[in-house]
Amino acid sequence: MIRKTDQQAIQSYLEDSSNLKGGFTEGLFLPENEKEIASLLQEANSKKMPLTVSAGTTGTTGGCIPFGGWILGTEKLDKIIDIDPTKKTVLLQPAVTLENLESKIKKLGLLYPPDPTEQTAFIGGTLATNASGARSFRFGATRNWVKRIKVALPSGKTLDIKRGYKIKEYGIKAPDYKMPNTKTSAGYFSTPEMDMIDLFIGSEGTLGVITEIEIKLIPDFHDTFDLIVFFPNENQAITFIEKARIETDVLKLEYFDNNALTLLTTSYPKLPSHAVTAIYMETEITEKTKESYLDKWAGLLKSLGVDMGESWLGVTDKQKEGLKEFRHSMAEHINEEFKKHHSIKFASDIAVPDNKLREMINYYNSTLLTVHDKLLSVKFGHIGQNHLHVNLVPKTPDDIPLAKDTIADFVRKGVSLGGTCSAEHGIGKIKHDYLKIMYGDKGIDEMRRIKKGFDPNGILNKGNVFS
Repeated sequence: MIRKTDQQAIQSYLEDSSNLKGGFTEGLFLPENEKEIASLLQEANSKKMPLTVSAGTTGTTGGCIPFGGWILGTEKLDKIIDIDPTKKTVLLQPAVTLENLESKIKKLGLLYPPDPTEQTAFIGGTLATNASGARSFRFGATRNWVKRIKVALPSGKTLDIKRGYKIKEYGIKAPDYKMPNTKTSAGYFSTPEMDMIDLFIGSEGTLGVITEIEIKLIPDFHDTFDLIVFFPNENQAITFIEKARIETDVLKLEYFDNNALTLLTTSYPKLPSHAVTAIYMETEITEKTKESYLDKWAGLLKSLGVDMGESWLGVTDKQKEGLKEFRHSMAEHINEEFKKHHSIKFASDIAVPDNKLREMINYYNSTLLTVHDKLLSVKFGHIGQNHLHVNLVPKTPDDIPLAKDTIADFVRKGVSLGGTCSAEHGIGKIKHDYLKIMYGDKGIDEMRRIKKGFDPNGILNKGNVFS
């Protein structure tokens, strides 16, 4: 096992996309196999030595940033163990990146559907937060695609957990709270007859360290068609979303508000001048629809008073890649704004039920009008699942409390509508208050009960999920 204590050599482990500052550690362990992880956990547990698990450091909530103790880096466990094209499964270690996985399975005509946005993320990290991406609109989040995991516990014991094995078979009582009827990554998963595997997916490394993963795949698409539509007003865009998401061939529906488009003009100066809102859509083209898909969408847009000729089309591979880059560059642009203002990231991660989308967006807009002098706001994200990221950049340090209070206000509204405070990024170290808004003291106590059952000395990922 590699052990490092040179602080200069481990500085990169003290940051992620949250821009959270002040992390510190005694050093770094880099185990090279499951046995070394189990041994390290057992030793750390006996000494009550905190360990913060670090994956690809692509998170947005400070989850991988330590405040004391040691770091357990998983990067040496980066092997794809087996791909079974017949069963459409992959067995792999947690440090395999999404882009590496995609490059291997694409050659076999296979696809991993959840599609988390950050392709350099480790697959283990995506399990830790039950990550999702644009295609989760059609296929659901990471949880839906995990068949089996191996987990090393603080005791040094390793569990091999298959899908279908219920939590009660392990003698554990499921948390006693009701989860929202939306995609969610907020706290420990809970349903009365839940599978044991689901307790670890989304637990943010607080219960054990995942050492091996088996995931499901699907056949790759025959073809796809991408489209970015620019709308002169937001209402037209929302109406388009409501009509488009009932179509079975739609894979992605992404949203950009006016401020998002303004930020993107630095990289895309030829954005249409009339654009107030944009929707990025990806659809599947089948043998049945290949002759008619353009007419279908042109007709819908015409009925809304929008000319498809002013949209950006992705038909060739080069065009599709360009539109995908447009979408992915949004996060980079907003992260640069936070860095420029030396601010921690203030961003909502709220999803609400389908019938509450308009009410939530109206609430965002009316609230943002009252704070626009002090906060730069940017709304974008997975609108197909009623899941927008509202980013608030404080214009001065004095405006930071306002940003924090405004996000908390959004969370309260989202939860009141039956939504979640965190749809895909988890809680980490900066969203404890939001989780409490969602579940209250009783729900948090239930999560602490689960945590104590697996990690009685509280050594794993201190500060994640719980303050």
